[in-house]
Amino acid sequence: MSGTWSLAERVRTLAAQLSQLPGTSHPAETKGHIPLERIVSDRELLGLVAPLYGSGHYSQAVEEACKFLDDLVKDKSGRSDLTGSSLMQHVFSPNNPVLALNSGTTESEKNEQRGYMQIIVGVMIGVRNPRAHGSGWTDSKEHALQLLSLANHLVEKVKTATKV
Repeated sequence: MSGTWSLAERVRTLAAQLSQLPGTSHPAETKGHIPLERIVSDRELLGLVAPLYGSGHYSQAVEEACKFLDDLVKDKSGRSDLTGSSLMQHVFSPNNPVLALNSGTTESEKNEQRGYMQIIVGVMIGVRNPRAHGSGWTDSKEHALQLLSLANHLVEKVKTATKV
């Protein structure tokens, strides 16, 4: 019996060592937790939200991610006179965009522009505003991770958009 346990222990040790090699799963992922660094790939956004998220301030991390997105759109579009949903509606308008996600020549490209405008407007209204204008808003770790993933995606879309 002791040989079986010894072999099992060696297998567990080897599996732990293998999980530390580059290109393999992070040990926390095997327990159902994905590290923030695997979800938020934008370095600026990660630098902003990681301290908050890491210290358990999940709602504040989400709020800061939304503010970062808002500021990024202001900077890239040159429209510092607007904010939130009105900024996003103006800047990503499918009819006359300030920031174009594509060439806007096909119906599919127009749909993409309109769809992302609506998504970003929704994030400002439904995610940012409740946290920024209300008190006591709480997000679970998992919920915050989902919203930070969305914010990361939208930051990438804004950074690759072309100013018209």
